[in-house]
Amino acid sequence: MMITEIWFKARIVLAELARPGAQRENWFAWAAGQTAHVAIGAVLAGAMLFVMPPGWAFAVAALGYAGLKEVPDYLRAPGWAGARDSVQDALFVTAGAALAVAISGAHERLFFVAVCAAFFGLSLGIHGRIRR
Repeated sequence: MMITEIWFKARIVLAELARPGAQRENWFAWAAGQTAHVAIGAVLAGAMLFVMPPGWAFAVAALGYAGLKEVPDYLRAPGWAGARDSVQDALFVTAGAALAVAISGAHERLFFVAVCAAFFGLSLGIHGRIRR
C-alpha cells in the first residue's frame, strides 16, 4: 500500500471521529457507541497499567481521553448538546478505565460500582431515546 493511500484512509477515519454523533433517534446506535467508549477506557487504562500504578493509569486514561478527544469535540460544536455528548462520552470512558483498574487489582467494589454506573448511564440514555 502506498503512503498516499494510507494517508487518505487515515484522513477518512479521522474525519469520521471528528464528526459529532449523539444518535438522538437511534437508541441502539447510541448504546453501541457508549459501550465502545467503555471499551476504549478499558483498553487505555489497561495499556497504562504496564507503565504506571493503577491510580495513575485510571487518571491518565480518563482525563487524557477527555482532554484530547472530548474537549476538542465540544469546542467544534459548543452548546448544551455538544457539552452533554462530550460529558457522556468521557463518563463512559471513565467507567471503562475503572473496570480495567478494578480487574487488574481484583477490587470487587470498584468493579461493581463501575459496572453499575455504566449500566445506569446506558439505561438512562436508552430510556430517553425510546420515549421519543
